[in-house]
Amino acid sequence: MKKVKWFKTKKVAAVFAAVSFVIGFLFLDKGITGNVILDNSYPVDFISLIGLLLILCSAILAVYIIKKQ
Repeated sequence: MKKVKWFKTKKVAAVFAAVSFVIGFLFLDKGITGNVILDNSYPVDFISLIGLLLILCSAILAVYIIKKQ
């Protein structure tokens, strides 16, 4: 009997990809996350960078799922 690790299954990777994709878009929009109240004048918005990083992670996971077939 072949023992498959739970974390390396395609279903788990697909769930992580979907969750990181949705949360990444939530972090991109300031109105949804409540950051509209903060009026910081920083040139780079770190919350949006976190959202972009999560979307990038979901893209990497999607490629991993497709290649694993």
